Amino acid sequence: MRQLTPTEITSLREFLTMETTGLITLKTSEPLINDELLKQSCRTGIAAAEGRIKAIQQFIQENNIADVQGVQ
Repeated sequence: MRQLTPTEITSLREFLTMETTGLITLKTSEPLINDELLKQSCRTGIAAAEGRIKAIQQFIQENNIADVQGVQ
């Protein structure tokens, strides 16, 4: 278990918020896209964002920073 400074914890929270906001934006925009290449790019971005969010959540859980079970 790693000990994080308050600044690191705040940064981690802000990064998770940023990723979640970006994911919501991508998921909201995807149905509105007509161009198939752009739509595929959006889907790729969604998958990547979901992966980053899961990695951050796993890091938070493994280091007992906060309880994030059920958050997705």
